[in-house]
Amino acid sequence: MRFRYFDPLQQEIVEGELVDSDQVVELVGVVTGLRADCSPALEFADLDGSSLVLGIAHDRAVVLWTTADGTTRHSVGAHADRITFDYFGACTQVPGHYSVPLADAVDAAGGYVDAVSSGAALVGVGGRAARPSLPLALD
Repeated sequence: MRFRYFDPLQQEIVEGELVDSDQVVELVGVVTGLRADCSPALEFADLDGSSLVLGIAHDRAVVLWTTADGTTRHSVGAHADRITFDYFGACTQVPGHYSVPLADAVDAAGGYVDAVSSGAALVGVGGRAARPSLPLALD
């Protein structure tokens, strides 16, 4: 599985490979340390074309999931205030009710990475790809 994020200090996109959920936790630590006011989003992409984006804002995050066929979904929470994160060089705001606690978002991203890395990504109803373990709303 590939990951990428925008490094605002170097003004470049950082890319690499992931093999398990422990690396998701490490990457969250890296990006949250880059810019406190508007942390860079993390994007995880599978070879099938599906992807998961973590938009991190302090102790909350939005999970944006795109399936291999291009269908998009976002996490659903109960937070009222808008959250802001850096999406590849542009500070992006989303409604607060898209956000969930950061720990839940990291767990969901880690589950997605583990499922894809283990080859379990293609199991499930109708052969759908692995998806994050959070309530999601169709965009």
